[in-house]
Amino acid sequence: MKDTLPILLLAVACGFGVSGLPATAQEVGDFRPGIAVRAGADRMTIGSFRDSYTSLGFNSYTLEWDFITRGEAGSYSAAYNRPVFSIGLTYNGLDEVKFRSQNGHYSGMVAAYGSISRDLVRFGRFSFGYDMSLGLSYSDGYYHPVTNRANWFFSSPLLMYVAGGGHLTWQVASRIDLIADISVRHNSSARFAYPNGGLNYWGGGLSARYHFSDRPEPGRNGVRTPRISDDLYEKGWSYELYAGGGVHACAAEWLATSRTVDKETLAATNLRKWPMGSLGLDAIYRLSGRFGIGASASAFYCSNMEALRWADGIIYGEEAASAASYAPFSFGAGAVQEVFYKRTAFYLQEGYYFYRKSGIHADHGRLYERAGLRLYPRRIEPFFFSVCIKAHRFKADYMDFTVGIRFK
Repeated sequence: MKDTLPILLLAVACGFGVSGLPATAQEVGDFRPGIAVRAGADRMTIGSFRDSYTSLGFNSYTLEWDFITRGEAGSYSAAYNRPVFSIGLTYNGLDEVKFRSQNGHYSGMVAAYGSISRDLVRFGRFSFGYDMSLGLSYSDGYYHPVTNRANWFFSSPLLMYVAGGGHLTWQVASRIDLIADISVRHNSSARFAYPNGGLNYWGGGLSARYHFSDRPEPGRNGVRTPRISDDLYEKGWSYELYAGGGVHACAAEWLATSRTVDKETLAATNLRKWPMGSLGLDAIYRLSGRFGIGASASAFYCSNMEALRWADGIIYGEEAASAASYAPFSFGAGAVQEVFYKRTAFYLQEGYYFYRKSGIHADHGRLYERAGLRLYPRRIEPFFFSVCIKAHRFKADYMDFTVGIRFK
């Protein structure tokens, strides 16, 4: 499971409202947080490529600063059952994990993240819901072709951190909660470096939360979602023109290089970071306060065609590479969906290439995906910006940073 986008989809959704600015004066009172601190420990286990290890388990420790929303009826906070937004630090004791190969190791990993926790059902002093987190992590136990060859799961010290899971909360006192959780977590280089198999792990544990202020009145049961006030959004069509770009470490180039040089030379070789680009136009209909759907037309630019042609010649032979087609531009169209919290949206696009020529190794078929966050700050209207993962077959291609303009 390389560069698994399904987990990333959980991750990017966690940003709802963390960076959104109020849309109207009515929204200002929607986020009046109660402050709490949460600390806990989890027992985790490696969840993919388990045959690579002789020991899978490790401990994880978390400290969070929680902001508990208190929105009134008709607000986004009430519609999402008064979610908890958090910033936190997690230490993963990955040095406890042992590789089957002696030429492989991890070291401890620290992650800093933002998260959202939302209750779906409440019964008495108990509540059940889900949690999603997105952030960055650091570890110096990354891939090296000579000293850490078996760890091909990530190859840079700075990684993307993603987590999603569920929780059961027990209000044991007026200001104290006990929380049992289960989560799935993911770390990867997001194709800023290669190799990048991705590290996936899961587990569960316990934590305690202390509220420094009176907790808000309980939200209603999530079975029936309160309606968002019409004053907080405009129903109807909007059109969004955007352009963006990022960088990409070429998997084919790394594989071909590893076949043509010795390990010491490979260790001294810095893979090029190839510029990538995107241009698109979305037509989106806002169905309600929380949802919008529509269609998209997109163009993409990939600068590493010569590297792909060279790599295909090494991997598949010169004759096969000569018969393949390579073009830096590709074009596609597809469906889009946005899920809103105030002026922040989780953006998801599923597209189909009607023109793409990428040779042999990079030919991932006609389908592509884009998922991420879009921010619509009122202070810079009609402009917006976003960050998305572009992927093929749910494997990350590159991180796309975009700016755009929205018009009716």
